Order: sequence, then structure tokens, then C-alpha cells
Amino acid sequence: MGKRKFSGLEITLMVMFIMVLVVAVALIAVLATGEQSEDVVLPTVVPPECPNILLAERVDCFPEAGASQERCFERGCCWSPLGLSNVPWCFFSSNHGYTVVRKSQPSSTRLEAWLERKEAPSMFGADILELSFTAEMQTENRLRFKITDAKQTRFEVPHEHVQSQSSSPTGPLNYELELLDNPFGVRIRRASTKKVLFDTSMGPLVFADQYLQLSAKLASDNIYGLGEHVHQSFRHSVDWKTWPIFTRDAFPNGGTHNLYGHYPYFTCLEDESGKSFGVFLMNSNAMDVTLQPAPAVTYRTIGGVLDFYIMLGDTPEAIVQEFTMLVGRPTIPPYWSLGFQLSRWDYGSLEEVKKTVERNRAIGLPYDVQYTDIDYMENKKDFTYDMMNFKDLPQFADYMHEHGQKYIPILDPAISTKKLISGPYGPYDRGNRMKAWITESDGKTPLVGEVWPGETVFPDYTNQACIDWWIDEISMFHKEVKHDAIWIDMNEVASFVRGSNKGCADNTLNYPPFTPNILDKVLYSKTLCMDAKQAWGNHYDVHSLYGYSMVLATDKAVRQVFGGNRSFILTRSSFPGVGKYSGHWLGDNAANWNDIKFSITGMLEFNLFGVPYIGADICGFFDNTTEELCSRWMQVGAFYPFSRNHNAQGYKAQDPAAFGVNSTVVKTSKHYLEIRYTLLPYLYTLFYKAHVSGDTVVRPVMHEFYSDNATWTVDRQFLWGAHLLITPVLDAGVDTVKAYIPDAVWYNYETGERIKERKVHVDMYLPADKLGLHIRGGAILPTQRPAVTTTNSRRSPMGLIIALDDNNQASGELFWDDGDSRDTVSSGAYIHYQFKVLHGMLTMQVMHSGYVDPNDLVFENITILGVSTLPTNVTFTEGGVVSIVPESSIQYDIVKKVLYLRGLHLQLRKNYVVTWDESLSILQRFNCHPEDDAKETLCLARGCLWEPSDVPGIPWCYYPSDYGYAPVSVLETPSGWSFDILRNDKYPSPRTLSRDISTLRVEITYLTEHSLRFKIFDPVEKRYEVPVPLNLPSSPETDEAKRKYEVRVVHEPFGIRVVRKATGTIIWDSSVPGFTFSDQFIQISTRLPSKYIYGFGETEHSSFKHDLNWRTWGMFTKDQPPGNELNCYGVHPFYMGLETTAHAHGVLLLNSNAMDVTLQPTPAITYRTIGGILDFYMVMGPTPELVVQEYTAMIGRPVLPAYWSLGFQLCRYGYKNDQEIADLYKEMIANNIPYDVQYADIDYMERQVDFKLNPAFKGLPKVVQDMRKEGMRFIFILDPAISGNETGYPAYERGVNENVFIRWPAEIGDGIVFGKVWPDYPNVIVNESLDWDTQVEDMNEPASFVHGTVWEKCLGPSVYDHPPYMPRLESKEKGLNHKTLCMNSQQVLPDGTAVKHYDVHNLYGWSHTKPTYDALQQVTGKRGIVVTRSTYPSSGQWAGHWLGDNSASWDQLYKSIIGVGVCGWMMEFSLFGISYTGADICGFFNKAEFEMCLRWMQLGAFYPYSRNHNGKGNPRQDPSAWNITFAEASRDVLNIRYTLLPYLYTLMYEAHTLGSTVVRPLLHEFVNDRVTWDIDKQFLWGPALLITPALGEGVTEVYGYLPDTRWYDYHTAKAMDVRGQFVNMHTPLNHINLHVRGGHILPWQKPENNTYYSRSNPLGLIVALDDSGKAEGSLFWDDGEGIDTVGKMSLLVGFKAVKNTLTNSIIHDTLLQGLTLGEVKVWGIGSLPITKVTMQTAGSQTPLTFNTTLTEELIIYVTEQWHPVHELFTITWTTGV
Repeated sequence: MGKRKFSGLEITLMVMFIMVLVVAVALIAVLATGEQSEDVVLPTVVPPECPNILLAERVDCFPEAGASQERCFERGCCWSPLGLSNVPWCFFSSNHGYTVVRKSQPSSTRLEAWLERKEAPSMFGADILELSFTAEMQTENRLRFKITDAKQTRFEVPHEHVQSQSSSPTGPLNYELELLDNPFGVRIRRASTKKVLFDTSMGPLVFADQYLQLSAKLASDNIYGLGEHVHQSFRHSVDWKTWPIFTRDAFPNGGTHNLYGHYPYFTCLEDESGKSFGVFLMNSNAMDVTLQPAPAVTYRTIGGVLDFYIMLGDTPEAIVQEFTMLVGRPTIPPYWSLGFQLSRWDYGSLEEVKKTVERNRAIGLPYDVQYTDIDYMENKKDFTYDMMNFKDLPQFADYMHEHGQKYIPILDPAISTKKLISGPYGPYDRGNRMKAWITESDGKTPLVGEVWPGETVFPDYTNQACIDWWIDEISMFHKEVKHDAIWIDMNEVASFVRGSNKGCADNTLNYPPFTPNILDKVLYSKTLCMDAKQAWGNHYDVHSLYGYSMVLATDKAVRQVFGGNRSFILTRSSFPGVGKYSGHWLGDNAANWNDIKFSITGMLEFNLFGVPYIGADICGFFDNTTEELCSRWMQVGAFYPFSRNHNAQGYKAQDPAAFGVNSTVVKTSKHYLEIRYTLLPYLYTLFYKAHVSGDTVVRPVMHEFYSDNATWTVDRQFLWGAHLLITPVLDAGVDTVKAYIPDAVWYNYETGERIKERKVHVDMYLPADKLGLHIRGGAILPTQRPAVTTTNSRRSPMGLIIALDDNNQASGELFWDDGDSRDTVSSGAYIHYQFKVLHGMLTMQVMHSGYVDPNDLVFENITILGVSTLPTNVTFTEGGVVSIVPESSIQYDIVKKVLYLRGLHLQLRKNYVVTWDESLSILQRFNCHPEDDAKETLCLARGCLWEPSDVPGIPWCYYPSDYGYAPVSVLETPSGWSFDILRNDKYPSPRTLSRDISTLRVEITYLTEHSLRFKIFDPVEKRYEVPVPLNLPSSPETDEAKRKYEVRVVHEPFGIRVVRKATGTIIWDSSVPGFTFSDQFIQISTRLPSKYIYGFGETEHSSFKHDLNWRTWGMFTKDQPPGNELNCYGVHPFYMGLETTAHAHGVLLLNSNAMDVTLQPTPAITYRTIGGILDFYMVMGPTPELVVQEYTAMIGRPVLPAYWSLGFQLCRYGYKNDQEIADLYKEMIANNIPYDVQYADIDYMERQVDFKLNPAFKGLPKVVQDMRKEGMRFIFILDPAISGNETGYPAYERGVNENVFIRWPAEIGDGIVFGKVWPDYPNVIVNESLDWDTQVEDMNEPASFVHGTVWEKCLGPSVYDHPPYMPRLESKEKGLNHKTLCMNSQQVLPDGTAVKHYDVHNLYGWSHTKPTYDALQQVTGKRGIVVTRSTYPSSGQWAGHWLGDNSASWDQLYKSIIGVGVCGWMMEFSLFGISYTGADICGFFNKAEFEMCLRWMQLGAFYPYSRNHNGKGNPRQDPSAWNITFAEASRDVLNIRYTLLPYLYTLMYEAHTLGSTVVRPLLHEFVNDRVTWDIDKQFLWGPALLITPALGEGVTEVYGYLPDTRWYDYHTAKAMDVRGQFVNMHTPLNHINLHVRGGHILPWQKPENNTYYSRSNPLGLIVALDDSGKAEGSLFWDDGEGIDTVGKMSLLVGFKAVKNTLTNSIIHDTLLQGLTLGEVKVWGIGSLPITKVTMQTAGSQTPLTFNTTLTEELIIYVTEQWHPVHELFTITWTTGV
């Protein structure tokens, strides 16, 4: 018969019966005595409410032993016995727990609640009735909630790294928090999926003084972590497993007992999506953690508080990154510590140690470190050595160092109380004097226990006096016995007697009401009494922090002893955060097959815990090993990050050499240690990634392949990083292993062969000497030729192993420093390479170069796995020079498909491109048939070569090597070169309609020390040359010593090489085949020094840095909205190139004919133009910013716009009437949105005729007048096209009379060339009453709505409208006259020269601009501003530019920054010398969407030209058109813009006078940081303001880069704690990320509704101090609209801060009226309180009022002093220290 199960009702009735019985007995007792004691409280009868729940969801109400029905009912719990002993029979009723009685939300990221305990029996007494609950949304991915006593302070972990919240997330959270009121509970969901991750409502909260319990249902049963224990599987069993956590000196023998470390942390993988979360309980008290099948977790801890951190990520790896961000990122160990290490307990003597060293040296074993255990000490006393058996120990480190090896001794915390043989024991005596010891409960008497030396005391590392003592002792010992690092043991803390030599008192600390399921079930077993006293608190609370505090103290000692050397610490006991300072080994294992298995799970878990420097005692600590076991363990141990063979006293030696020279142990140990040493650069790079990003080093397979659920339980294999799979043999007597091959391409490391299997279990054959080792396809692993020590291997050549993936691609990186110095990452003293393979081409790119290796290292060997065919040849390119790898250095294994490149000499710190397979011939090809219809017959007819290729973009038709010209009579003079070149006439003319010019003249002129010109033209017949005047020197630079360049002329084929003298880099090399010069087709190519090219426009580009993958960009001005690779409004044949040395140069081709440029990965550029000449100008920089300054010095400095034009502006095409404009203005004012300029587009015109007013806008003059009274400005658009079918239209009539219109040349028509644009009907009256402030030039490409003429027929030779070669232009098949004029149309230059529109089409907008600028100033008498759509080099002298007709789509935001899809802007136009630029905010075409438009408003607030403009037929999109949320967000970001307008105006002044950029790419300021070379989603205003916008839909976190300098968050004034790395920036919908660079001073003013009012406010300063406490800045100020005020009616003042003093200096002052100084904000003042601020002016010193903030911001109030900015002042702040 089965056991009877009771129903819920029966259970309830039984419990009620027992409760009534208890009350009855109590009443009888009272009646019997006849009195009632005041101390007797009648128990409250609370019948248990027993829920009907699944067995898996029961929460144990009786976790200790001895559960019975009666005792269960006494606790008010439910009793339901089962046949399953592991399911709780006694479980919680619904009566228990707490209720929320009050809650508040002080901020959007903080929730507070007050809890009261429900009436229910107590489990262990001393329940706390009132609790406080606090939830902090600390980051988008991390939530903290804490529960503690509402009235009394309780112990909390004093963690070194985890601090209280100092800032709040500024973006949407990736989690949702739900607070349940009755009963209290916390429910946490993932915001994106609404999946519940952590739900405490499944069980009640219990919170007593010494018993705290919380249960939570979890999102899945994929649980990993918790420690420290031996877990027999990596993924936890949830079958009611309970794991105690409390640091303990115990054997890791596979039981469930607690071990050395304390880790209440786990990761939970939710599902195949990879989404995961981590849970960390910051609590150091003894505890149990139970996992049950719900799945759920229950925590039972006996002290402290419940302080939970919940972390979310998209992958399990991301959770480790989040956790280490919280507790501290891992240290990078010294390079030598990654070498193999030997140790044992009880060598017996130093001679035996040396024998061990020598025999392992003799066999050539790679081996770096030798340890000694406690036997080296005198009677096991710290800081001593055995004067008999180890008498030469002081010299032992030298003995090791002579062979490039290291020595490490052990130190235990316990200090003997006994004297030395020779007298007093100094460490004990000095510790006594400093009161360094843990005391008994009286707080005075040192607690005495027993460890290895006998009777001992225990240092209290939480006591500063103890820390000082420890540092001193280690320092003294190091002077006596040199050593290289410190190994600390027994720091759980361990003692061999229970509690103390006096025992432990009977109190609730030593005997708490509940004891977790720890080993021996006694808290003080093998450790100290729990009532012992430490500085941090009772040992009861801080016991598990002992090892952690010892590590912190030891780190301080290491820093003092080893100074700038990194050294390292190895600890046995640990706590979260210890990985920031130390490594860990897995303790005292044994020589058995179980422990070799368990070591893998242990390593994986400690990588989750943020302690990647981890390993087990190889071959086992206890017991005698066997040769088979030790062989297998040496194989897998070669891939432990911490690789040490260590065994115990009394067991046979197990170092490899002890087994004999010919043993399997020796052979396999040497083999796999040599592989380890080969891969140490890869392993070291993994530690760098762990240090900067929190990545794991030893990585669970499921971290990389989480979408494959077969990997979730893989724990007999592991990865190094993402790319090396290790499969060891872990069982006796087997040579076949059941291994899992994840879903990727894999190569056998030892053979190089690609294996066929993937995503399958295989039987892997691994004989006695083999380990499974596989490289993942897609990997590039840096290597180094191995040696017997890392000292020697670091001197050896390096190499790469490349494993191609399914797409024949691969990537990797290398971190390299000196391997020993401290803090090399933060100091920048390192090299960082990025490697990438694509299309048979390896790019080796130096991303950071802050270290010079003294060994002149080179990359010697490169091995490529998975190469399908033998390459015909191999090259490498460096600095633009291509070198061929000799055949003798190329080997190919046709069976294994492995390419070996040997004997290379690629120098470390240099950039290289290595090509093989097709790539060599492909990359050196220059296209001989750029037209679309390339065929072999056509190709051969041109005398070119034909060879098809499968690689996209590769030209099949290409020039032979000698195609081109050859020079004759080359002559160099001091000022340059002049010579002729002759065409190689053995090749036919490629285009019969375009006559080749056989003789050309080359003139090279050394313009200045940093610029030169080379011009190639027909010396016989004059050809069209661009009439754009340049600012060139009156005489060339003839002093060769001053020139920064050298020019070389190459003969066959002809080419010009320009070499940078400082570096030897060839930055221009046109000695490549294909140079062609004919009437209507000119082509020239040049190799480039790197792939980093920026510029060329105006065309849609995919990134700021050009894609060199055979991309061709057309340049021909056209009324063309943005589109992929489509030419549009302007032409700028200028690029800036970066060299691998981080130098920069710029190149301009002054040619205005239609052209295209092809960029190819050689790297090289090919120019093709269809007329004119070749007229190149080069500037040498050498910085990107100097390139722009030198370029604008040549083409003209950017215009200085009127101050008001920097205000926000509104426009739309589609206003119905003047009332709509008037109403819009009122709405903007009502919403307090700053706003300076209102536009009218062509709808204000009658039928779009210039200068004619639509009747619907008859009231517009009054609207304009009213707005101008309030300081506003009004702008009207004008197009260049003038209506020719009007009656009585003066503009047209005057133009005819003055012959200003484009005409046909006399020989083909001699009439006006009529096109068609906006004007339509005649007979509209001209309204001359309009007033206007500036001019917008549109449609000036020039645009026409018909093709060529109104009749769509062009006169004259068709070869100009349809030239022999048509560049890569939009609608090229329709001819050059598509949407514009006929190319035979005639224009006349100022000198009277008649030219075809064919030649000057691209200059139309340019020619339109200066006359407009001059007319504007003449008419208004003010500076104003011209904004033009079509531009050409030098347009920026007179005008700004807007992007034209963009679209309302998300991609346009990003493209507006980099200068792409909206046809170029911002960063590209900064290069082009046009500073006043902007896109139509929210888009011109199509309907804008709320979020997109709001994000665009935020971005557009930092456009120099900030205008919201949309097109006809779409809804309004101005800030007032949406809702209050939109209006407020727009107001806020525009207020920031207006605040910083003085800074922006000063930048415009510097652009105008110096040519510097306003919108600035990051690389301009941080060119030595190669990460910035690719950044185009962030930009700078000048040098000091970094803008990082959100550019995508739904984005609430932006991954932005903070270059390596100090940065402050503009919104909070707080200094950022990261630099030189990418960070996740919180970006809620109402936020844009702004950071101010330390070292700069930004002028500002309080914003107002427009600049008319804001300019009247006092001038504030933001003083952002750098690391040395300095900052500088300047202000330019004038009336904001006068003409030519610079140097005449203006003020230029400098500001400088040094330490605690701010001063100004007057550089120029001719301004009649000035500003007064207002509020000064000093950022980064430090933590010391400011006591006084004073201002020194001429003859007086005045105290100033001030305020400081928690973000170290000092705000100084100067406004009331009315001090003019143009008068000198000194402001000083003091701390009183």
C-alpha cells in the first residue's frame, strides 16, 4: 500500500487543532497558578494557509535536520510528507513574509519601500519587524536591491571596488522591476521579451537577526557558478541541491562541502538566444544556496543584509563583463607567470630544489618558475628561512634569474608566538607592538590558535596597522631573500584547533540559531571563534573576507616591494573582486582521475567569477601519481592559465624529469608546453581582453555557441578565448574521447588539417601522447617561437596562425608590452595590433603603438590554414612599397591545404598588407576597361590583358606593366622639375573618339616647405584650366633642407613618387600602368601609403573612412537626392590620407570636368576625368588638422558666419500662407524653444518666380517685421533660374539687356539656352517690400527639369553630352545633360574667355556664391550668411552648405555625420574647408517619425548650420508640431547649443583665421590612437566637446569611444572613469551624450529664446581640468554681424587654469563694448573641500561666493562683480591644505 497523501484542507485542520491545543495548555497553566506573569505573551494563533503548488516550487521551511510534523506546525508551515526525501516535507505557508506599508520613488532610478512583518510564527527568533527596501537602477543592465533593518545598521561588506551608486543610467533599462506589496516580493523581467527572470514571490522573505532567507524562481535551469566547491558538472543540477558557502580549509575531493572561496554568484542562460542574467548576493556571512527544479534558488544566510545585484546581457560572456565591471576587472599577470611552474611541499633542502631545477633544465623543458613551500622556513615561520637546509636561499633568486627563471616563496597569515632558534622572532614582536592581530571578543587579547609553526596569532588585514606591518615585513624579507612574487595560503583563515587554544564562548555568534550545511556543521571548525574581533567587525561577519583582505594588503606590499614591476599574487582564499589583484589555484587536490576532471569545471567557474588566472595542481597534490595520470594531466595543465605542477610532503616526485628522459611524461610535457609557449602571445592578449573588457580567458564552450543546446553541458572541454578548443583525456586507460565539435570550421592544431565534423559528438582518437587541440575557423592567433623560458621566447621572432572560416575570412589581435611593468594599459606603454583576412589579403594594422620592444621583434612565419590552391605569388606591402615574397619562403601542403610563409621579416609596430592566392595579381591590376561592357575582344583591342576573376569588383581587363608614358630630358632645379613625357605608342589608342596626346609636359613645383604642385598638360595646344584662383606663394621653396618631402621621378612606366622625409613613407606613387591622356579621357593612378582615405565628394559614402574594395565614386554636380554612390550637389576632388606612421597628407586635383575615382585595396586610387588637365596640389600636414589648415590656406579660409546664424532655424516647403508662419512662431515662443531664424521656401513666390510674392503671403512683410522686432531673422530662398516667359518681369528683362544668361555659341545657335525649373505662368506683380537677412542658394548645380533645353535637344557635337567615356554618374546612360544644361552651351570667364559648359558645369554653384555674398553685404551692410547647395573648392570662403534634399529615415542621421548618404557633410565638408554646414533636420522628403525626428533634433542641435526643414505634402515636423515631450526635449538640447554658442562662434573664428575644423573627426585630435581612424558615429566640436548621438531606432545605449585623455560628462560635470576604450553610454530618448575634454576651457552664456537676448548675458566659463590640473581656452567676440570685424572691432581673450588659479590674457581688444564675467564652473577640482575663492583684479582682491558638488565641480559666482572680460583677472581657489 502506498503512503497516504493529505489534502490541503486536512493539513489546515490539523495545524489549527495543534494551535488550539497549545493555547489551551497555556490557559490551563495560568488558571492553575491563579496568576499571569507579565512576561508571558499568549501566542497568536495564525492558521497556515497552505498553497496548492507544484512540488518543485515548495520552499523549505525546515532546512536544518530534525523536521517533523509537530515542529513544522510550530513554525506555521505546511506538512506534506513524500516518498521523495529530497523534496521538502515541511514547506512555507502563505502566512509568512512581509507586507509593503509605504513606498516612494525619489528618482526615476531609485525605489524605496518600508516593510512590516506579517504575523506568523518565527523560525529562529529575533525576527526584525520593520525592514527597508531600496532598489537602484544602477545601469541599463544592472539592478541592485537591498533589504535591511529599517531602524538599526547591520554589517555590510566593505568592498574595495563595489561602491554605492554615484550616477544613474540615462537610458531605458533593459529590465523591469515590479514590487509586490502583499506579500512583499520582487519580480524582475527582461524589458525586451517580458520574460520573468527573478521572482521572489514563490516564497516568503525571512529576515531575523541571524537568519535571512529569500527564494526566487528563475527563468531557466541553466545555472552556472556558485562557489567555492567541487561541482562535478559545470551546469548545476537543480534537483534540490544545497551548496554551503563559507571559506574553509578543506580537501576538494568531490563532496558538496564548502571550500576556500566565497562566491554567492551565478549566471543563468535563459535560452538559445544567448540572453543571460547574473545574480550576485553581496553578503559574506555563512550561507546555504539551494537549487530546486522550479527552477528556483533559495538563499539562507546568517547575517548581514540581502544586497542583490542582478545583471543582464545578450550573451553569457556579456554577463561576465558586467560582473567584472561591478567587482573589478582582472589583472594582467606578468608575462613570465604564464610560463610553466614547478613546486612541491617538502623538497627537504635547497640542494634538492636545485636538483629538481637542473634535471628539468637538462631535458629542455619549458619552465619559468620555481616555488618553495613552507619547508624553506625555519620551523614553518613566515619571513624566515632554514639556515641549515636552505642556507643559500638568499642567492637562489639570482641562480634562477641567471637562466631567465623566477622564484616564488609561500607565505601563510598565521604568525608563530615562539622565538627563533637564534633569538627573538621579529615579525611577532613587531606585530605585537603594532597591535596587528585579530583579538578575542574583548577586543584586546590576541586570539591564539595553531597552524604549521605551532601556536600562532592571526594578522587582521582589515586593520591599517596590520597592513603597515605586513608591508614592512614583506619588504624586509625581500631584502634578505629576493623573490619575484608572493604565494599566500591558509587564508580562509585556517587554524588546526577549533576557534582558539581556549575554545569558544557559548554565544549566538559561535553557535547561531541556524548553521548552514557547512563542513563539520560548526562555524569555528578549523578556523577562529566567530566572536573574535577585527577592524571590519566580528569574525562572524568577515570570516569569508579574510583571504580578500589579505590580498588587498599583499597588493600594497607588492607595489612597494616591486615598484614599477608588476609581479603577482597567488591566493587560496578569495572573494568576488580578488581577480583584480590576484590569481587562484584550486587547492589541495589529489592524484586521481576525478580531480583532473573537476579541475576543468573549477577553471570555468573562476572565469565566471572574474579570476581568469586559475589552475589546479598538475598531477595532483596528495597521493602518488602514475605516469599515465601525470602525462594526461601535464597535457591539459599545459592549457591551464596558471600552469603549475605541485605535490605534497611524503609522495614521490612528479616533476616531468623525475619520470626519466624517455618517459611519456617528459615527451608529452615538452610537446604541449612548447605549444603553450608558442601561443603565449595569444594567451597574453586574452588576459588583456579580460583586463579591459572583462572577457573570459578559459571559456566555456557554451559562451561561444550558446544557440546550440548541446554545448550547455560541455565541461570536459574548454576554450582559450573564442578560438582554441582543448579536448583532454580525463579517464584512465582510454585513447578515445567522446568530444563535441561545435558548429564552426575547425582545424587540427598539430596537423593543420581541416576536420569535416561540426555540430556533432565524435569519438576523438587521442593516444597516450596526444591531447585534442583545434583552432576555430576565423581565428588569427599571434605566436612566438618557443624557448625554455619566456625570458628567451620573448626575444624570438613572432608569427601568426590564420585559420580561414567558411567565407575565407579571419580576424584576431595582439597585445604586447614589456611583460613586466605595472599599469601599461593605462599608461599606454603597449602595442595593439588588429589582424584581418579578407579575399586572400591579411591586414596587420597597428591600433596603438606606445611601446618599443628592445629585441627588434619581427613576424617571421605566417601559417594559413584552409588555403584551397597554391598561390602563384605572395607579396607584402608596407608604407606603400610592395615587396614580393621569394618562392623559397613559400611552402604549400596540397593535401592539408596549408600555406606556409617562412623567413619573413615584418617588423613589430609596423603596418603590413600580406597578399596571396589571387590577391597579388588582383590587387595590382588597374582597370583598362572601366566602362560597363568589358569583353575580352574589346580589352585586347586596347592592348590590355584579360583574366577573369571570381572576386567581385576585380577588373578582368587590366593594363600591362609598361602601359603609359616615359620621361625624356628630366631636369630638377632647386624649385622643382620640368620635363616632357612620351606615350608608349606600342599600345593602340583605347578610345578612337578621344585623341591621345603623345607628348606631355610635367611641371613639379616646390610651393612651400609643406606643399607642392605637379601639373601635367599639353605643351602644344592650350587646354581648359580651372579658373578658380588659389593662394599660392609668390616664389617656391628652394631650400631642400626645409622641405618636408622629397620628389622622385620614375621612368618605366613614368610616375611621380613623393616621399615624406621624416618617415621615408611613400605617400604618392603614380609609377603604375595605365596613365592615359587624351582629349576627353585622362586617367592616372597612384598607390597609397595606407587604406585610410577620407574625402572626395559630394557623393554618398558608406563610411567616413573610404571603402577601398574597388569602389568608384562619380563627381559631377547634379540636383540629385542622396543615394548609394550617386553624385550630387557639389564637387570636391580632394582627399586626406593617413599614413601608417599616423602622419597625414592631403591631395587636390584642380579639375572641374566630370570625373570619377576608383579606390582599390592595393591600396591605390585611379582618377578618370573627361577634360582639362591634371593639376595636383599636395599638402604634407603632418597632422590631419594641419592638412586642413594648409589646404584652406591654399583655397581660402572659411567664412565667419553671423552670430545669429548659429541659432536654430526653421523652414518648410509647403507653408500655405503667412498666417501659418505667424502661428508657428507663436507656438515656438510659447514652448520656450530657442529659435533665431524663420525661412520661406519657394511657396512664398507666385508660381515660384524669384522676387514675386504669392497673394496668400501678402501679409508676410508684416510678419517678418514683427519677428524682427523680437530679434528674429527671416530668410527667403532664391534660385538661379530666372523665368523667361514672363510679361513685364524686370529681372529677366535686365538680364537680357546685360547679356547675363547662358547662350549657345555663335557657330551653332547664338541664342539663350532655355531650360525649365520652377517658374510657370506670367503676369505676376513683383513685391519689393520684403526685408531679408541672408541668402539661400538652391538649384545651382545648375538644375533643370528638362534635359538640356526645353525642347530636350542639344545643339552642337554630341560628343560633349555623350562623351567617349562616361564617368560613374547617376543616369549616365542619359548623358551629361540629364537634368541640367547642354554641354555645348557657352559661358564666358571674367577674362573674356569663352568656355563650354562641359568644362565649367561643376563651377556653376561656385560662381553663383561670391556675387551673392558681395550683393548681400552691399544691400544689408551686414555680414549675413550665404548658404549654397552646390560647392567647389574655395566655396567655403563665402558660404555655408546644406545637404540638400535628404529623406526622413534613420540612416540619414548617421550619414549626416560622416558625409555620406546626404551627399557629404560635417566631417567631409570640414576637410573641404566649409565649416558652416548642416542637414535638413528630420529630413526633407517623406513623413518624419516621432523618435527619429527627436533623435535628429538632438544631433542637429550640434550641426553648425542647424535647420529643421521638410518638403511639401508632409506633416509639420518642427519641435512644436509633436507633443510636450518632444517640445521639452528639443528645448533642452537647443538650450545646450545656445549655452555653448560662444564656444562655437570662437571655433568659427579659428576656422576663419587659422583654417581649423569646427566639426572635427576624433582622429584629428587623437591621430596616434588608431581606434579613432575608424570612428564616424561620433564627432567633436573643435578639440574639446565630444558628441555621441543615438542614431538608431530604439537605441537607448550607445557604444561610444572615449579617447585616452580625461573626459567629463557635460550633463553631470563628473569625470569619466574610463579612457582609451569603448563604453556603453546610457542614452534615453531625452538625452544626447556630451563629454568635455580635460585641459580645455569653454566659454558659455545662459541661453535665451534667441541670440539677440542670449548675447546680452554674462560670459560663463567651463574649466575642465586635465590630469595635471591645467586647462586653456579662448573667446572671440564682436558685434556678431559686422563686416570684416576680425582684428578691427573685436575681442580675443585667452583663459588659462593652472592647478588652483584661473587667469585671462588679452590677445586683441578693439571692441567698443564688452562682456562681463559670469559663472565659472571648474571641473575636476579633487575631493578636498574648497574653503575660499578670491578674485584679483587691478589693485583689489575680492572674495567670491562659490559652491561645490559631489562630482568635484566648483561653481564660482562672479556675475555680481560686473567684471569686464576684456580686463585682466585672476581667480584662485584654496582648500586650506
